Amino acid sequence: MKKNFHIVSTKILSVELVQRMESLDLRVTQTDFIKKTIHIPKEISALSINPVIVFTSKTAVDAWIQISNSLPKEVSKFPIYCLALATKTKATEHGLNIVGVAPDASSLADLILENKSITSVTFVCGNLRRNDFPDKLRSNGIEILEIEAYKTELTPMKVIQPYDGVLFFSPSAIDSFLSTNLKSEVAFCVGKTTADHARLLGFSEIYAAESPSPESLVQIVIRYFNLPVHAQK
Repeated sequence: MKKNFHIVSTKILSVELVQRMESLDLRVTQTDFIKKTIHIPKEISALSINPVIVFTSKTAVDAWIQISNSLPKEVSKFPIYCLALATKTKATEHGLNIVGVAPDASSLADLILENKSITSVTFVCGNLRRNDFPDKLRSNGIEILEIEAYKTELTPMKVIQPYDGVLFFSPSAIDSFLSTNLKSEVAFCVGKTTADHARLLGFSEIYAAESPSPESLVQIVIRYFNLPVHAQK
């Protein structure tokens, strides 16, 4: 059996996760293949904002906090629909009124559509946001105000050494990686949206995390390479 598998992570991982993989003789190359920067539109009024707010990234939460600071206090009580884990955690840290959480954007749209009282939403997003979520709502008669509040920039890096698999945390990270590197045999994807994009771009073997988190993704890598769990001790 081959040893010393080389894994590329398109996002900087926690020290604990890197140590865990290295303890199993996995070599890890990591860098942030995308960069997000908040850019708030100059003119946003409370009257123009649909009073149901949607986030699909934690950067969108930070952007919304900046936006809401310049608006009347009541906007802080608007109901929030957001993705699970990192996005929900960030929204919770800011004390936002979370009423709906889903693991991916498509499921989040379904959750909103279940609430028949909702006729419009405000979607806080970035310049490279996917079409799936807003298209699904619009096709079902939901009005959407999109606030493009942050920019996602591709920051690719050429990986010199051969690699056995790549960890992807967003569709944009896949685009960034492929702009300077060849496809790996295996793509480990943080969620369904990212996995669908990898499939669209022709990756032959794709695994999506059961839970959209770096921890879950690393666990899939360990299972895939059939590494001895006891080596972590």
